[in-house]
Amino acid sequence: MAGDIPDIDPGDGGGVDDTAKKKPLARLAPTGAHCLSCDAEIVGPYCAACGQKNDDMRRSTFILFRDFIEDTFAFDSRMWSTLGLMASSPGLVPTSYSHGRRSRYTPPVRLFLVVSFLFFLVLGLTKTMFVAFEVTAKTPEQIAAEKADFDAALDEMDEKTRAKVEAATSSKEAIVIGDNDVSCSINFKARFFVRPQDIKFDEEKWRECKQSVSTAATAEIEKDGSEVQAEIGGEPLSRNDVAEGFNRVVSGVDALVSDPVKFNESVNLWLPRVMFFMAPILAIILALFIRGRGALFFDHLVLSLYSHAAGFAIFGAAILLGQFGAPQMLPVSVVLLGLYFTLALKRAYGRGWIKTLWTSGMSAFLYFVILVSIVTSIIGERIWTSAA
Repeated sequence: MAGDIPDIDPGDGGGVDDTAKKKPLARLAPTGAHCLSCDAEIVGPYCAACGQKNDDMRRSTFILFRDFIEDTFAFDSRMWSTLGLMASSPGLVPTSYSHGRRSRYTPPVRLFLVVSFLFFLVLGLTKTMFVAFEVTAKTPEQIAAEKADFDAALDEMDEKTRAKVEAATSSKEAIVIGDNDVSCSINFKARFFVRPQDIKFDEEKWRECKQSVSTAATAEIEKDGSEVQAEIGGEPLSRNDVAEGFNRVVSGVDALVSDPVKFNESVNLWLPRVMFFMAPILAIILALFIRGRGALFFDHLVLSLYSHAAGFAIFGAAILLGQFGAPQMLPVSVVLLGLYFTLALKRAYGRGWIKTLWTSGMSAFLYFVILVSIVTSIIGERIWTSAA
């Protein structure tokens, strides 16, 4: 029966969307003919029995490719109205869609794919990097302030502890690895969604710091009498293994810091896959907090897909505004997305504000922990392999 067929995309059966109207009518079987699939009598462009469009799809390769692009990425009137309602009434579109009112909205998977595609296209066209590290030399004022804080901390220690700390930090840089002084007077700051020209990089100070840390650590690892306790697969590591591993990590970090554009090219290959994976993850997280007949996993998944599409739109707009000098766009985007998600939960499930805020906060926290863990793993893997 037609009612037993899931209505995944109203453009594929059960309604005529704007994209379907653009198809040449000569390709459709005449009204009153029989369905090409189940042989039922046809009234109109769709079969009332099986829902198939009355079209044999026999076209040239070029026409098929064009239709695929239109069906997947076309901004028809439904997409514009869907985006408009998502902006003006958070939670209305996923609630309506999951409860059967689908013909007026772009399906969640299609909207997710289109908006995420545009987001990563904006990243590429604006040459925006996902992550980069800024390295600047510490100013005399910063050094003085850090020394004042250090002296204040020393005053709170007992005499024995203070003597050990003062002996270990007798150099002007106040950084020591074992018995080796380290010259590393730099500010090291991670920045996200930033352009290469906006990153400050003091190469001389960075090279000095990198070489100093590497030399001091290697000397400490290889000095006589030191013991290596680490094990991999039950076998103890030699001092040489530890030194090679440490130098490899340092070289990988150097690749990230010195050439963030190249490093981000490899990281960006994984980001679209990670974000597609995070959509069902958010649905699972919501299922932990919101249950009942009115909150099936399907409802959570639809809300998650639309919320991710909204997040891509918000961050994409923030990146574009950042190109024109708008300040603090990343924290503003995070706040806006948090408010949007909270309002969407409130409308979608009709719960009280306290439950909604609790669910929103805990879901966002778990989502953030999982996302950061995955992204950190990817960055760590790229650091390790970039020095291979």
